[in-house]
Amino acid sequence: MGSAGKMLYIAGGPGGNSIGPAIHTYVANSLGLDWACEFLRLSDVHDVIELFRRSDFAGGLVTMPHKRTIIPLLDSVDAYVKEIGACNFVVRRPDGHLHGSNTDWSGIKSALDACRSPSLPARGYSAMVYGAGGASRAAIYALVAGLNCKEIYIVNRDEKEVAELVADVNTYTTTKPKLTHIMSVTQAEAMKCPQYIISTVPDFEPQSSEEITCCEILHHFLERAWSQEHVLLDMCYHPPLTRNLKAGVNASWTVIPGFAVVAHQFAQQWDLWTGRSINTEAVFSMCDRLIQERETKIPQEVVTA
Repeated sequence: MGSAGKMLYIAGGPGGNSIGPAIHTYVANSLGLDWACEFLRLSDVHDVIELFRRSDFAGGLVTMPHKRTIIPLLDSVDAYVKEIGACNFVVRRPDGHLHGSNTDWSGIKSALDACRSPSLPARGYSAMVYGAGGASRAAIYALVAGLNCKEIYIVNRDEKEVAELVADVNTYTTTKPKLTHIMSVTQAEAMKCPQYIISTVPDFEPQSSEEITCCEILHHFLERAWSQEHVLLDMCYHPPLTRNLKAGVNASWTVIPGFAVVAHQFAQQWDLWTGRSINTEAVFSMCDRLIQERETKIPQEVVTA
């Protein structure tokens, strides 16, 4: 095997989890590379970058909560990171230079394209993004650049985070969508129901009054549409079938789990790491198998690829 003893890391926070290590290790072995993949549960992004700087580092993926804070610690980033304001992918160049990109947005776009009803026009719908962190930025970019959504609602518990998100989106050098912060069910009732909803928050039971209101807004839109031509995508993939996805299934929406977004990025990520192609069909099959092992039963309404 070539490139002996190299490490891939998926950098998340405490309590995080992923099927990624098993899949990426499998891909490496299928390419004849002696690489292993490990999930890091680290609260401090400086601990992440310390591991990324080691000589045995081959490449990394970045998840919540590090997608924004890692950017200034990298040696360079591409145009996608600059436009989106979040980084989920790192490659180590031969001279040790750490370069960041964002593949989340293309994974989101591909996952939405794969489940779009043939009866629907490809572009121009309104959408909603639940959350205002790093993943929300990739979601908005995918909706704008990939699906040409003109109006996007933001639902989030923290007004300051929303203001920062709006400021970042307003720096787009391409088309800027109309962003509306929805803060109550009453406000939501006066808005057109979004065709797409992308949730970018962890799977948790709402506790604060702000969290409860956000959850009520989501459920209002889900219950108002009641149609499989409307799509709910949840970026969270731990657990595979989240509270939000279950609510979407109950409301007869087409739902897409977070692991489908991850799977749609594998080919691009391995091309950037190695310049080589992978067997995407085998990777998707492995994703499905690993997910089924973790979740005893996933409803047929859930779109996995």
